[in-house]
Amino acid sequence: MKASPAARRVAIVALAACVTGARGAVAQSVGARVAVADGTVQVIFPSRPNVCGDGRTYIRNAFGNDSYVGSDVVGGQRDDWRTRPCARGPVRAVATVIDHEVTRIRSYVGPVPSARPDVRTIEAGAAEAAAWLGELVSHGSQRPASDAMLPLILADAPPPWPLLLQVARDTERPRAVRGSALLWLSNAVSEHLGIARADGHDSDDDEMRTQAVFVLSQRPRSESVPQLIELARTSPRPAARRAAIFWLGQSGDARAADVYAELLGIR
Repeated sequence: MKASPAARRVAIVALAACVTGARGAVAQSVGARVAVADGTVQVIFPSRPNVCGDGRTYIRNAFGNDSYVGSDVVGGQRDDWRTRPCARGPVRAVATVIDHEVTRIRSYVGPVPSARPDVRTIEAGAAEAAAWLGELVSHGSQRPASDAMLPLILADAPPPWPLLLQVARDTERPRAVRGSALLWLSNAVSEHLGIARADGHDSDDDEMRTQAVFVLSQRPRSESVPQLIELARTSPRPAARRAAIFWLGQSGDARAADVYAELLGIR
């Protein structure tokens, strides 16, 4: 006996609800597993193909050919990263959990070192990890929300720029979290425009242009922000445009998110 059109519609809606619920359970599973007990938890998941690191101190190629050295790295370790091997993925997000809440995340890419006995390890898919990190970015307290942005960007998942734009525009989120979102978005814009720093060295002319934009950024906002917006949109000089994009985000002006959205081609 054939089902009526109405019955078929009910069945389709029910199936869609089941699929949505299953996806929600998957998205929540990493967060639930992280928060199950206090201590240190490392979540390991696939990285974007171009990203590499040594698994302990630095991450390279998140944007252009740039590098990030971990905040817990000291002394000579900061000086010799250029000579170290750079291995592709995975990402390792090391979370500190207190009272079942994430209070800090440190991020690494590359070979996974042997974990201490007291460190729990969770292996996750990139989409699962991105869902967990995105939830922290959107709703977590100041430090873990800001910390979660880097591993979210590194995950082999769809770019998180729409989410970061939403956070940057959300006046209910802490100012520091919005500022972190704008910082990462400024890097994304430069990469999208093909003006991300190609190496660690600018020419003398580039340095002068960068310095000139910095000086401009220190002027009163009523004067500096319109000029930074214009430079970010139209400057033919990559170093000046890159600097304008960066300092526009640092200005704290609400228009920065709209300019970034425009340059990224999203809303």
